[in-house]
Amino acid sequence: MRTRLNELPRWRAYIVLGLTLAAFIGLLMLALGRAPVVPAEAATAAAPEGDLVSYQRIIERLRGGADYYTAAHEVLVADGYGTRSVFNWRTPAWPLLLAALPPGGGQGVLAALALVGLLLVYRMLREEGGVLVAVLSMLAAGISLGGIVAPASVVFSEVAAGTLILISVAAYGNGWRLAGLLVGLLALFLRELAAPYVVVAIVLALRQRRWSEVRLWGLGLAAYATYFGWHWWMVSQQLGPMDRAYGDGWLQFGGVGFILATAGFNGLWSLGPVWLPALLLPLGVLGLWAWPKGTLALATVVVFVVLFAAVGKPFNFYWGALYTPLLMLGLGWAVAAVWETLRQR
Repeated sequence: MRTRLNELPRWRAYIVLGLTLAAFIGLLMLALGRAPVVPAEAATAAAPEGDLVSYQRIIERLRGGADYYTAAHEVLVADGYGTRSVFNWRTPAWPLLLAALPPGGGQGVLAALALVGLLLVYRMLREEGGVLVAVLSMLAAGISLGGIVAPASVVFSEVAAGTLILISVAAYGNGWRLAGLLVGLLALFLRELAAPYVVVAIVLALRQRRWSEVRLWGLGLAAYATYFGWHWWMVSQQLGPMDRAYGDGWLQFGGVGFILATAGFNGLWSLGPVWLPALLLPLGVLGLWAWPKGTLALATVVVFVVLFAAVGKPFNFYWGALYTPLLMLGLGWAVAAVWETLRQR
């Protein structure tokens, strides 16, 4: 097994390892020197009870027969959200699905999706990196997806979208491009924040001149634009004198601190010590870079990380669920690459 790290000259490989270590030390100092972001803080920053409880109440109203936009408007206004921005309203697909399922059904759906994703990951990486890399990466991603054992986690559409992004990347890696495209579009329909992944996939398709795939992406984006336009119009019909806008926008420039907070929203990995995200983030990126065919996963993680350096309020740390399962795919490759580099050199 060869990785990008192993193929570098000795001095360059050690520079890469040194930069990874320096990134870990820098992030570690930041993690140990800052107050942790906890759900209670998120609640007071956004709404009296936070996004989680607000959308749980919306789903309960849907189960009682309420219309989505009426239910969402009542709850969001009551909880102090800036409802004049359409981006403070979730698109309805995921809440409606959860409301249609019996209690616990959402967990079952996500568990099934996670299992499919992990099996695809193993199949993809076994051929490229061998059994050890495949098992390590599958376990790391499985721990990231393991947050679904908490019933409340299924309320976050970011968790569902992040799971679908992982499946899409694994489908592409197994050579099933159409499946990867369709699952990527599904992630977008569940949460518009999946758009960075879609953009990366389209750019790579353009770069590799896969024109039929580009056309399908175009059709999918046209369908999504119609869907989101309808969503925007439905939101506008609910607005009245009780609605307000936030005084600040989504551009917060939280920098490395916010990036680290999003990296910490990482399934069961989040139960680890406060310094763990500071280790997993650079190690995961190193592994995705070392993975010879990991361009789609690496580019997606990098785009999300760069985006979150500028976009997102402090209580939006749960957006990390969009990219952390992908980030964990790099752990198996990182272990293999570092071991081979130190052993052979």
